[in-house]
Amino acid sequence: MGKTTLVRALAEAVEGTPIIEIDASHRLLELKERVSFFQMRADREAIERTGGRAARAEFDAVLDALSAATLPTIVDVGANTSVSLFTMLADVAPELAAEFAVCVVVTNEPGAMVETPKLLDLSKPWTTARFVVENRLHGNIDPQWLKSNAGDATLTFLDAQVLEEGAEDYLQSGGLAMVDRLNPKKLREVHGIGPAIRIQRDLAKFRLEAMRAVRPAAEWLVG
Repeated sequence: MGKTTLVRALAEAVEGTPIIEIDASHRLLELKERVSFFQMRADREAIERTGGRAARAEFDAVLDALSAATLPTIVDVGANTSVSLFTMLADVAPELAAEFAVCVVVTNEPGAMVETPKLLDLSKPWTTARFVVENRLHGNIDPQWLKSNAGDATLTFLDAQVLEEGAEDYLQSGGLAMVDRLNPKKLREVHGIGPAIRIQRDLAKFRLEAMRAVRPAAEWLVG
């Protein structure tokens, strides 16, 4: 939950970094040529039924892209395929001339809280750093649970955000990258002075908070 928002924040924090997006649908459209999109067609039921075999062949092109990467690269992995990819990377990562880190986004929901320790455990053998972002969209997570399950991962958080009505429409259409490009005059023409000021303020704050949440991962990425 909130994974794509934080990928966008990481892309903003490390400008120009190539991105590999692995998901059922292409979401990072506003980042244009920075993104290499690999569609995962196998659904969760098929992946679980076959023990991941339904997804493995689809990862071949992803592995080729990772092998060919010459710059620090962000890899955005959809929830339905992350376990299968991490399992495969346990075998393949030593063969790639690269260092890997993992950033897991967790919310106060049973599914996310089950997956987080599993993903951190799967990735530990082949990563040099692990990060956990607590997304407080559905409330804070018990600090003891985080301490116990995050292990040696670096912990940050993203507070729940209350946005002015209409602000989310701009995020949906242009992601975080459009926040600095908003035209105050046009905003006022569409929404009126008061709402326009609040929309711009709320979006700037949201962008900043998201970038703070991924700062440790961004610093690792650029070395």
